[in-house]
Amino acid sequence: MSSLLIQNGLVIQADGQRQEDILIQGETIVAVGQELGVSGQTKIIDASGKWIFPGVIDPHTHMGIPIKSGTSADDFASGSRSALHGGVTTILDFTVLETGQSLFESLEVRKKLAEKALCDVGLHINITRFEPEILAEIPHLISMGFNSFKVFTTYKEAGMMLTYREIETVAEIIGSHGGVLMVHAEDDGVITAASGVYADRIKTHPEYHAKSRPAEAELRAIEQLGEISKRTDCTIYIVHLNTAAGLVKAAEYPLLKVETCPHYLLLTEAMYKQADGRMFVSSPPLRTAADQEALWQGIQDGLVHTIGSDHCPFCLGDKAQNIPFQDIPNGMGGVETLFPTLLAQFVERGLDLSLLVKLTSSNAAKIFGLNLFKGILSLGANADLLIIDPDSITRNWESGLDTILDWNAYTGLPAMFPETVICRGEIVVSTEQVQTPSKGKLLRSTSAG
Repeated sequence: MSSLLIQNGLVIQADGQRQEDILIQGETIVAVGQELGVSGQTKIIDASGKWIFPGVIDPHTHMGIPIKSGTSADDFASGSRSALHGGVTTILDFTVLETGQSLFESLEVRKKLAEKALCDVGLHINITRFEPEILAEIPHLISMGFNSFKVFTTYKEAGMMLTYREIETVAEIIGSHGGVLMVHAEDDGVITAASGVYADRIKTHPEYHAKSRPAEAELRAIEQLGEISKRTDCTIYIVHLNTAAGLVKAAEYPLLKVETCPHYLLLTEAMYKQADGRMFVSSPPLRTAADQEALWQGIQDGLVHTIGSDHCPFCLGDKAQNIPFQDIPNGMGGVETLFPTLLAQFVERGLDLSLLVKLTSSNAAKIFGLNLFKGILSLGANADLLIIDPDSITRNWESGLDTILDWNAYTGLPAMFPETVICRGEIVVSTEQVQTPSKGKLLRSTSAG
């Protein structure tokens, strides 16, 4: 069994920072401490002067999913390779429930596609139909280790929406079995009212995407979901929260967990006015600078629990110009730049790096039942970690991306990419270059909530 010792690094964990060595055998951390003794056959990495972080968990990706008339550009192979380059060693993706499929059948299809992944993969279960047979599957799936389910409060036109009453029924089942309900929280009634004035489909500018999905939609949905969480005692995870009002409202409900995304922390609705504005179309839309700063304050106040990329990438040719804004595919890439851009922001803003670990690994591990082996560098955990030079911050990084994409949203922003990434004990990135990694593994939850 291979053995690897990482010496003299500053280990940054959710509970603090310590100068420690980490000893790895095979896929597992077997010791963390100082001046660890090893055999002569152990490979040694001297991390003097470097930071060591747990491998990043991206709780929200969409690899190769159908969007409008196309498919998101990355599949599990290309997307997970990019993820590793940016320090993401675990992605949590979603099933796609097709017409006539059971939840189990949709899971089996997605599991097969995920076999291409080069990092570890967990799967959330999308529930986009409300049927007795669908509801009956939930307890068994939780017992199998798939404890997180996602519903939508909008997208009625796509056949994906559940009503609040239906969502409450789903929450009762999930909560009673120790699972987590994830929700795309935009109120369909608010969106329908706001978008009705554009029903003639003659508007092409991407700014109308934001106008058709106002911030009020998030607030209205979170109000409903907070009350549902109280009545059902179910943990409800709000995906991609992006407004100041929504954040304040979510904080009123202890069982609501809040995820935001890098694009809401680093970009604003002003991006829609750029020549490539269509590329920034995602749902929910980019918001104001005031919303952005409220999210940063919420991070410092502990109101935001995780940051996920919502990685759903498209190339320039995938989003045609001068078409009705309603037809622009929704989504942006971000799994590769998730941690590097956030780390640079934390450094520039003088924020606690242990808080960054909570937001990008340990909290997600706890919420989704992976915390026995992910999100922490301790005895018995998976050997997933990053080594980063504290002086590596740069704005000149785009040419070094390991991606099939021809566009990214974060050009020119500061970033700090890991020089070394280790996934399950294997060095998968060395000198900032992706090596030839083994395939990742499918994860199952060991706890919930």
